Amino acid sequence: MDFSLLPFRVWNRLRRFRALQRAFVPFGCDLKPDRWIFIIGCYNSGTTLLNAILSTHHQLSGLECEGVALTDALPRPEEYGWTRMWCRCFDQMRLEPGPGMEERARRVKRQWSFSYPRNATCLLEKSIANTARIPFLDAYFQPAYFIYLVRDGYAVAEGIQRKANPARWNHPVYEDLYPIELCAEQWKVTDEVVKQDREVVERFLRVHYEDLASNPKSTIRRITDFLGIEPIDDSKLKKKWGVHGYERPIQNMNPRSYARLSSEDMETIEKTAGVLLRKYGYERPEVIAEGKGDGPSEK
Repeated sequence: MDFSLLPFRVWNRLRRFRALQRAFVPFGCDLKPDRWIFIIGCYNSGTTLLNAILSTHHQLSGLECEGVALTDALPRPEEYGWTRMWCRCFDQMRLEPGPGMEERARRVKRQWSFSYPRNATCLLEKSIANTARIPFLDAYFQPAYFIYLVRDGYAVAEGIQRKANPARWNHPVYEDLYPIELCAEQWKVTDEVVKQDREVVERFLRVHYEDLASNPKSTIRRITDFLGIEPIDDSKLKKKWGVHGYERPIQNMNPRSYARLSSEDMETIEKTAGVLLRKYGYERPEVIAEGKGDGPSEK
């Protein structure tokens, strides 16, 4: 049965209902692409932008949204009240290879098969929560390629705090904003988990958001070389990209985040993740706002 013949907007909504996802399983197919490509990293690290760029490649096929929204077999932190904060429900997010997991992976593939183009050979997927279950993906989605995008922890922590809406998910403690130290913790834990799991995977590439912003051509070329596919046409990299409701060329958005942080915020971030900031060479930004809300307006 070809559900994709339904009007796109209707079909896009239907795919997100858990009850319908369960009903679709018998009609799905077992995806067996030449490559499974997973973009991983922390929230607000530029993964959406990277996913959008790579999705324009004629050899790569992506999804319209995070893959975790299109299956009932991969837990999401929002289900536990922790939007943009899987570090606080890590045990629930974690999936390890073991009994029953191969069938779970098969269920995911069958449910995703309705969203990937037919006969696609290289499947691209970006779900932040999947960063917590790299061994599971590497075991059952072969051959698996992991692209880890790292961004300055100061900017990431600010972005998580600004964009998370705990009240929407009925968080019992945080009704307005997460404390900035919790946002820095998510950035730190992300790197710790990736560092640990990196040892079990064969194909892994780390890239930095700042390099993508300053030299997209060479950064994307590193990625396509890693994947063993043709380079992306340079002209495509000069367009404006629709990310989170904004149309912008590729550019470094870190200064906007820095401007929203107070000196106290920066000190708190450093107390939580100072060692990791120094590891990656991220120094305290020189641009310090007078107070929160003084930076450029952006939701």
